[in-house]
Amino acid sequence: MLKIKKYLLVGGSFFLPFLLLAILWFSLGLAPLGNNNLLVSDLGTQYMPFLSAFKQFFQGETYSLYSFSDALGGTILPLSAYYLLSPFNLFVLLFSYEQLPIAILLIITLKISLMGSSMFYYLQKTYQRSTVATLLFSTSYSLCGFVTVYCLNFMWLDALILLPLLILGIQRLWDQQKYVLYSVALFLSIVTNYYMGYMLCIFAVCYSLYWYYQKTDASKKKSIWQFLKEGRLFFVTSFLTGISTSFILIPAVEGMLATKKTNFEWQTFLPTPNFGFSFLSQLGLGSVNFEWRLEHLPTIFSGILMVLLFITYFQLSAISKKEKIGAAFLVGFIFLSFWLELVNTIWHMFQSPAGFPYRNTFIFSFLMIKFAYEAFLKLKDGAKLTFIVPSIFSGLLLFGYIALKFSKEKIFLLSDYYVVISLVSIWLTFGLVVLIQKRRGSKINGLYMILFLVVCSELVFNFWISFKDIPFGNQEKFAQTYQIQDKIISDLQNEHPQLFRIKQTIDSDAAGYNEKNNGYNNPILYGYAGVSSYTSTLDAKTQDTLHALGLYQKNDRRIAYVDESKVINLLLNVNYQLTPEVKSHQKNISSDPSTNVYENEEAIGMGFLVSKEFGDLKLVKNQPLKNQEMILQQIQENKQGYFQETQKVAWTAQADHHYTLTTKTTTDGELYLYAPEFNWKKITSFRVNGEKIQPAVYIATNQLFNLGYFKKDAVVQLQLESEKELEEKAIELKTLQQETFHSFITKQKSQAIQLEEEVLGTLTGKITVTDSENSLLYLAIPYDKNWQITVDGKKVKAKSVLGNFTGIELTSGKHQITMHYQQRNFIVGVLISISVLLSVLFYQLIKYVRRRKSK
Repeated sequence: MLKIKKYLLVGGSFFLPFLLLAILWFSLGLAPLGNNNLLVSDLGTQYMPFLSAFKQFFQGETYSLYSFSDALGGTILPLSAYYLLSPFNLFVLLFSYEQLPIAILLIITLKISLMGSSMFYYLQKTYQRSTVATLLFSTSYSLCGFVTVYCLNFMWLDALILLPLLILGIQRLWDQQKYVLYSVALFLSIVTNYYMGYMLCIFAVCYSLYWYYQKTDASKKKSIWQFLKEGRLFFVTSFLTGISTSFILIPAVEGMLATKKTNFEWQTFLPTPNFGFSFLSQLGLGSVNFEWRLEHLPTIFSGILMVLLFITYFQLSAISKKEKIGAAFLVGFIFLSFWLELVNTIWHMFQSPAGFPYRNTFIFSFLMIKFAYEAFLKLKDGAKLTFIVPSIFSGLLLFGYIALKFSKEKIFLLSDYYVVISLVSIWLTFGLVVLIQKRRGSKINGLYMILFLVVCSELVFNFWISFKDIPFGNQEKFAQTYQIQDKIISDLQNEHPQLFRIKQTIDSDAAGYNEKNNGYNNPILYGYAGVSSYTSTLDAKTQDTLHALGLYQKNDRRIAYVDESKVINLLLNVNYQLTPEVKSHQKNISSDPSTNVYENEEAIGMGFLVSKEFGDLKLVKNQPLKNQEMILQQIQENKQGYFQETQKVAWTAQADHHYTLTTKTTTDGELYLYAPEFNWKKITSFRVNGEKIQPAVYIATNQLFNLGYFKKDAVVQLQLESEKELEEKAIELKTLQQETFHSFITKQKSQAIQLEEEVLGTLTGKITVTDSENSLLYLAIPYDKNWQITVDGKKVKAKSVLGNFTGIELTSGKHQITMHYQQRNFIVGVLISISVLLSVLFYQLIKYVRRRKSK
């Protein structure tokens, strides 16, 4: 009977948060309980497309570790290490692609519910006492402030499931010399998300220090040296477990070093405070909503009851001074980790977070609930909850709200009503706990039910506040658009087996998004070779190269192909454009009325022959039109030039920062605008001949604009409205000569190579070199030392050309090119991981044999 009760309680720790979330999802109308979905923020632009790639990998025909869907192409391991290694992601295999938002909601729900189970298990095993009331503590952990604000970044939630198990493992290691639970929890923490795993590694050392000093005999000599000496098992286990994750850690570090995350800002290493007393306001309800998800105070909300009991912990005489000091030091250090910018930066892998600050606050909530539970057990044993506790809590909360109201962070104050509700909840909870202590028999069950109702309502209400203003996506529209786009792309890929790239634009509303959907990761979502990308693992050299050619770079994590460019289509082999816009000078080959498909004749292949001097070209920063002209001239010299400047007629400034630039074209072709001095954030309106220019991507910084096709001597009028004064300087307006460029393409087609992608990502193609002057094969593939390249069966070395593309030197005659991607560091990592595993197994076998012999 006792076992059944234990199982019921463990089950309850999962199903209680699950039920509360189901009620919340239903109230918000989230699919499948409604038609809303969570295609917002990074979840809609990053995580959902990445899960689509995850599903494609397991259900596709290729199992290559290289993908052409991620920017221009790259290894999938760094991206997988950060986003995709949670075992929960396997649930997406049970859903169709258009149902991915529903699968994500299920994953989030399961992760949050399992947090309750792992926390309950920790409390049960640590204190050997668990009742129905324990569910209040495990559920408070499940629905703590960190979860309500950061659950859309659901790849971080595995760490919250593993944290209680990790801490339980540390306790067993120090108390019983048993290391299996700790080792497994630490291994999973690093593998599922090395970023959060890094934080848990730091905390594992902190908690080990706490546990060692708390549990060792008072008469025993204590010192750091003694801790290191007695903690040999802890440190050896930690080291070997860390090394055993090399199979994913080494490629992840290699990928990280290739991004711009290696750039350090010295200001983030100053010991400056990040916030003041306004921090105390976060102990109450309604501290953060969707609008302030990127910038806010630390999300330490853990429930009114938890804070009440946490304060009680330091008030009870039944708890020793030694325990209180230990708890204060541990909680204080975690508080320091997000209060001081220096420590906060170290905790975040030496990089100050770009949005979503204080990502380790869940550890603070865990400790608050842990010590609250210890106080609860003392109250059950007869200790009294005094009037001073809710008074202190109310005072701290009011002080925090007043400090917030009169500080620079006052914008974070959502509503004064939430202050009142929090104060009422404090005294109501206090009253219920006091009554429970005084009552006996059946009446106590009714009071516990009321307490459960109050705590659960408060947790759901706080969650609802953070979610209610989310601009939810439309699941029905998303599913319809996905099916249409997927069919168009599949038909194109089936029609042309060679490797080519696509530029795809989808209207945000049609795609089921309520906020602006920039479509950076559409190539990953739909599984085609693209150009745009938005990931934390974006290769810095590739990004710089594309930006130099004219692509839009908002920040270190984004690159976007916004406006069409014929030269870029040539260089990157962008064969098709999918767009809702109508292009009058091009033929639409789509049969679907919602999407126009245009074939780019300038996309002649994934590479072509150029002169050897082409390999010496250096792209100039922030001069894309100059770079494009230089590239075309190097391939085929043209004395007149490929780009022709327009004839400037007039620049006029009207009132209220309204400006008009009138110009006349000097040739037939597409007209390009580059204005590096303009602050596009401040441009409120941009029209060309009265027609509004509305890029598919939100433009915050500079980029190369394609203003459309114009005949020679056409008068073009640019109208700009700005929030600030504009000056006419450094404005480039140039037309790419249609006939000259067409002749260029016709001649270059005979020197192009078509690559076909085979199983396991091997690329093959044939090329004939007829002119020894043009014997360098330029490939529209990012340079990577992991490419194994053979020409006619003989291994050759490639070199980096034109920024970060691949160049192969050839001799005259016909050649068979084969490229196979083999990530050496991944193989090294796998060998290290296997070696550690075999070594530990061998050591355990020797121990077992010796034990048998001694018996």
